[in-house]
Amino acid sequence: MISEKDLKEINLENLKFFLIRKEKSNQIFSKFEEFLNNLKGHFSLNLEIKEEELPDYPALKVTDKEEKVQIYYMAIPEGLERQPFLNALKAISKGESFLNKEEVERIKTIKNPVEIKIFITPFCPFCPFVVDKANQIAIVQNLIKVFIIDATLFVQLSQKYKVTASPTVVINEDFVLVGNEAKEGLLNFIEKAGETLYDKEVLKNLLKQAQAERVIELCEKEEKCLYTLIELLKAPELFTKIGTMYVLEEMAERGKIKNKAKILSHLIETLKTVKDERDKGDILYLLGLIGTPKIVSKIEEAIKDEPPLIKEIAYEAIENIKKRETFH
Repeated sequence: MISEKDLKEINLENLKFFLIRKEKSNQIFSKFEEFLNNLKGHFSLNLEIKEEELPDYPALKVTDKEEKVQIYYMAIPEGLERQPFLNALKAISKGESFLNKEEVERIKTIKNPVEIKIFITPFCPFCPFVVDKANQIAIVQNLIKVFIIDATLFVQLSQKYKVTASPTVVINEDFVLVGNEAKEGLLNFIEKAGETLYDKEVLKNLLKQAQAERVIELCEKEEKCLYTLIELLKAPELFTKIGTMYVLEEMAERGKIKNKAKILSHLIETLKTVKDERDKGDILYLLGLIGTPKIVSKIEEAIKDEPPLIKEIAYEAIENIKKRETFH
């Protein structure tokens, strides 16, 4: 039910709804029709059926009369999701969001298109907050497009993005937040996506989502990403270190590391700065995997004051370099 108070705050003249589908109707489409019929019991809808290129179908697009706002519901906004839906209608009606002044100013600085996919489940306690925030952000900045996706209805899409928890937020395909992270870091990650900023936090979250192949693509395309990834060798989380090692090993084996001399030099400098023996061992292992004879003396210099275990790992790395060069 929609309260009288909510109805008074919704100006239908400023709202438009589009039911977007492919040629064939399906069971999910029927659920949308049922929801819209119930909504019509409260007020008259400015509703049209149209076709549009979307990640999947069907979807309910909620927008303003000029069709600048881009909010797409691939979920039925009932239960816990009803209030964020009503909040969006109210904000679009008034032509302003419910965000604070600082948030609005930050959002308005975004200059590039941003697409946000929020995977939710019906009884997720964090999901309504994230959906509400994303909707209000999209109302402020028309460059931002939001998809609210019920992971239980759109199973194939959920599998594509490796969704294992809700909410899972995917921004511009690469910027991923899960669970409470989505609640706390949404605006921060939207800003990063708008600048295409692949920092340590972004790469770490991709690794956490088992997106190692995507990290390899990014590092191959952008040298700066590779340097950022190397910094993750010093991360305290074991999964981050394992993921980072896997990516670097795969890149080495596939011959995907460009400007190898610079990368090797960076690894040597990183070796000198890390304190943990396991981190030193990991870096030496990588040097043995991708190193060239030119860096042997640098490895020897870097480990001259290290304990016996580190020296042993270093000598193994040097032997691997020499064997590989002899073989080639």
